[in-house]
Amino acid sequence: MTLTFGSVKFLPGGSHSKKMLEFSAMKKDLRFTFRIQSDLKKELEAIAAREGRSVAQICDAFLKAGSAAYKEHGSKYLQRYFSRQRKDELQK
Repeated sequence: MTLTFGSVKFLPGGSHSKKMLEFSAMKKDLRFTFRIQSDLKKELEAIAAREGRSVAQICDAFLKAGSAAYKEHGSKYLQRYFSRQRKDELQK
């Protein structure tokens, strides 16, 4: 099964059915700004450095992947995330 969202294609691959992202060039025509926690920013910067990409490219990929997962799984995708987040907060 191939799932396409915008310019991102999720393709089954490998013996473990891992999904790979395939990007195509699209003109970016909008700036989107929001606040994040400093530890998340550090994680994104570390990922970008490891991947040889900009933080903006990493954020774009994560947003597209999350949006595609939501499109495929619906609100259950977000419910699982928020449920885990709430458990983590209670354990602190």
